[in-house]
Amino acid sequence: MSNNPKVVEAGNFMSLGQSDVAEFYGEFNVNLSGFGVATVALERSYNDGSTWKTVSSFSGDTDLVCREPELGIQYRFNCTAYTSGNIAYRLSQ
Repeated sequence: MSNNPKVVEAGNFMSLGQSDVAEFYGEFNVNLSGFGVATVALERSYNDGSTWKTVSSFSGDTDLVCREPELGIQYRFNCTAYTSGNIAYRLSQ
């Protein structure tokens, strides 16, 4: 197994919107940084990519490890409230 993480999705929010979708199985990393005033939700879709459920919402810098036990599950970030900041996001495995 490689020691280099696979960055599946990375970018920045400077307004409302969603990241691209990433599929995970097993452990994966969730990182958000650079908050001014904003709320970003980590969302999950079980199989259709159009119905999204909020896993957790963040309003400050976040660095955590999540675990997905089921194959085919999609994740994305959704910036649901934005006033200021250049919020860097990263999903990796």
